Amino acid sequence: MSSDKVGILFVGLNGATANTTVAGSLALKLGLSNNCDGMITETELFSHIDLVRFSQFVFGGWDVNGHDAYKSARFNKVLEPWLIGDMRPALEVIMPWKAVITAHDVDAARRADNVMAVSSLQEGLDVLKQDILSFKELHNLDKVVVVYLASPLKQVQLKDIHEDISKFRKALIENDESISSAMLYALAAIETGCSFVDFTPNVTLKVPALVQLAMEKKVPLAGRDGNTGQTLMKTVIGQMFKIRNLRLQGWYSTNILGNNDGLVLSMPEHRQTKMEDKLGVLEPVLGYNHFTHIVDIHYYPPRGDNKEAWESIDFSGWLGMPMSAKINWLGRDSILAAPLIIDLIRLMEFALRRGDYGIQSQLAIYFKHPLGASARGFFDQYMLLKEYYAGIQDPIMESGIDRQESKQPVSLEV
Repeated sequence: MSSDKVGILFVGLNGATANTTVAGSLALKLGLSNNCDGMITETELFSHIDLVRFSQFVFGGWDVNGHDAYKSARFNKVLEPWLIGDMRPALEVIMPWKAVITAHDVDAARRADNVMAVSSLQEGLDVLKQDILSFKELHNLDKVVVVYLASPLKQVQLKDIHEDISKFRKALIENDESISSAMLYALAAIETGCSFVDFTPNVTLKVPALVQLAMEKKVPLAGRDGNTGQTLMKTVIGQMFKIRNLRLQGWYSTNILGNNDGLVLSMPEHRQTKMEDKLGVLEPVLGYNHFTHIVDIHYYPPRGDNKEAWESIDFSGWLGMPMSAKINWLGRDSILAAPLIIDLIRLMEFALRRGDYGIQSQLAIYFKHPLGASARGFFDQYMLLKEYYAGIQDPIMESGIDRQESKQPVSLEV
């Protein structure tokens, strides 16, 4: 197994999800826990593959809040206080760099206290690239994975300037408002040879110019919008309806969430893309759209990171007889997300070692709106993952071989 250190940079380092991923990884590294439940890469499917371990992780990143990881963990209240206390020395040294923000970010001027003052988009890009290069040099790193976990941005409409990299660079110099901060982070990652994962509903990796550049630079990409709870349930139950030939009549979902994501998603200008991802999952799974589908998201501060989702499902069976199902999903948002993010870090680092680049479509199972793959049902997506990695026989021998973009998996939808 490779003993090289691997850098992990989070955009939104102090947010509940990134901070929990950092703290949880350190707990495993320090032997304070040995529980890896929720990580697909810890199952038998990956037992033959040389994946990076927690002991090799080196963390860093950006955040609009300048607190260290210990203070952030205390504030986020996801992990038990005793566990956070035992890791205090390791957490206190993890400090975020100043974030680069644009007009698309959340209440940027009012809420941020750790923001880099830049005069142009180009300057912002240069700052981010220098942060990454300095991080690599400081820790003597060859491989770095950048994961975007900041709050969802206001929706960006893709335009002509997003179509190819030359137009994009020209628009960058002209400070075009169609270029979001997330696009700057992605561009900085790609230009410095880092894998880039978008775990948010932002349209960043739907920008053809960025995907084009990743192909040229031989950088792997994955996204978008992590599939952790309610929508995950829909990919499972929806495919069950499809296989059993039960006709869906309507699906009503309510989300109650009290963390910062809940606050941001309570703002209409920031929730639009998220809602599209949530509402868009059932039709491709079922193969029809003749049903009612409603999703509500409510910010409820007392719950913090502990979210609740209510599902009311109406369907018909034999002879058209109506039936219904009720589901009450009680989950810890960051505890559901963190193991998936660690999976993605390990698999994207592995992609770098193998020489894979472009959209990694075999990772569809991790996203609500997976890029590069048509399979949307949970079981179909698992088969894509299984077929891809089960086919890797000798990863060490294959390491370093230049490869084309991860090939488009064949949809296995029923």
